Amino acid sequence: MRSEAGAVLLILGAACAQQRVPESGVLAAVNEAELNRVVEGALVADAELDSADSLYAPFANVVADGMVRRGPPRYAGVSEGGEIAITTTQLQTRGTTAWGSVEYRWTSNRTHRVQGGRASLVLVPAQGRDGWWIVQAHSSSIR
Repeated sequence: MRSEAGAVLLILGAACAQQRVPESGVLAAVNEAELNRVVEGALVADAELDSADSLYAPFANVVADGMVRRGPPRYAGVSEGGEIAITTTQLQTRGTTAWGSVEYRWTSNRTHRVQGGRASLVLVPAQGRDGWWIVQAHSSSIR
């Protein structure tokens, strides 16, 4: 009985050891471009108060300055009548998940007030179509 249990554990251990998740690192050029397009599209749409629902999973969790956001503006520091500029983006992948951070600056068209923001995002391949979508976005205003 012990030898059978030991053999099963040995086989299971070997099977698990061979199923490795790819290490995070530099994204393939196609994936990097697609992920950046989704992140940039989400922020630009937000500045235009466009829902951009196709960039978000139906179950996406979006939080800005501690408040759940169901529609635009979804990101902290963004409001009506302005433009957004992305200052830095850092993305990583492992398996079928991508995550990273983005810093941005929103400028009011009327008052020329500038508000900085920082967001952390998690993206996964979109179900039922090509591309990626956002499943989690948490942002904060930079004060």
